[in-house]
Amino acid sequence: MQLADTKGLFKVKERKELEVKIKETEAEIANRVDKIPDTLKEDGYTDVQVFMRTFREIESVVEQYNRDPAEWKYQVSRKPTSAAKEQHRQPEKQGVLKHLREIQERNKQQPPQRQRKKSIDRDGR
Repeated sequence: MQLADTKGLFKVKERKELEVKIKETEAEIANRVDKIPDTLKEDGYTDVQVFMRTFREIESVVEQYNRDPAEWKYQVSRKPTSAAKEQHRQPEKQGVLKHLREIQERNKQQPPQRQRKKSIDRDGR
């Protein structure tokens, strides 16, 4: 955006500096993307898909953990009597970290799933 906004005859030097910064940033991003599979293998994941599946599972557990207290507060605020409050107890903190670690270990231990390649029979048509 800055490069597009830098117009004019006297801004040639500034445009060149921005172009150099853009190229350096693109090279750094490409370098980091290339390192992702190696980093995941060092952490014990077989591939990026296993990591993403683990991440999504963990994300849903954390979202539910964050929703539970809000739901409890809403239920308690709707029924002001003490008997009703006893009925709706605050959710127990179940070892969320333990659960997250279990998910992580379970997915790390799974063997990588073989990807099936689609065969194309071009002569069969």
